[in-house]
Amino acid sequence: MTGILPATNKIRSNYIKSIYQAGTVKIRIGHYPLNLPKRYKSEKLVMMSACNPGGRIKAKGWNKRMMQKLSLYLSGYDYRKGTGTLRNFSEPLFMVVMDPRKAIVLARKFRQNAIVVIQDQRLSRLVFLN
Repeated sequence: MTGILPATNKIRSNYIKSIYQAGTVKIRIGHYPLNLPKRYKSEKLVMMSACNPGGRIKAKGWNKRMMQKLSLYLSGYDYRKGTGTLRNFSEPLFMVVMDPRKAIVLARKFRQNAIVVIQDQRLSRLVFLN
């Protein structure tokens, strides 16, 4: 049991409306990725964060520590820093070359609601973890 409640309809809607960006890659849920570098064309990518578990806003210092901890788990993976943005709210994330199944396990450790899965020539999708 993670202690995380299922995402509310409002949280789900906010995920879908957000713009996710890391390096040159920019996506929206249900759209094709823009500016995907050649080195990622045959890869599965995920965007994930360690901030604000379960959609509950935490202090900046707490979120920063969790992102640092997540970066330790990502050691050995190809990843880039990025952001998920909706209007004037922004949250840091990582875009990682990683099998989505592994990313789900890792995101659950940080009590996240969802990850974003990206592949070339496919619509970006949001995968809820509950």
